[in-house]
Amino acid sequence: MAKVIFTVGYEIPESHRSQYVELVRQLKPLLSTNGTAYSVCELENKRNHFQEIYTYPNAEAYEAADDTENAQAEALIEQIYALAKDRKVTYTTAIEVV
Repeated sequence: MAKVIFTVGYEIPESHRSQYVELVRQLKPLLSTNGTAYSVCELENKRNHFQEIYTYPNAEAYEAADDTENAQAEALIEQIYALAKDRKVTYTTAIEVV
């Protein structure tokens, strides 16, 4: 079965960086469950530009992720996206081919 990679990208203002890092630290264990890997990376040579990377073991797990309710994770995600510069958040989905 093909893995699904879902990414979320945004820029965080420097003044909110420490708050952002703490929110992500709290969020990571809540989202790294049931075979799903969650990580956050800062883009090389672009300070405060971040990519959240969700790696789902298959399409079924990806589809089920929206159905799984986790109020604590949802609250943290809302706080993180509220910090994004101009509230601009981009999303991509990719499906493994090999």
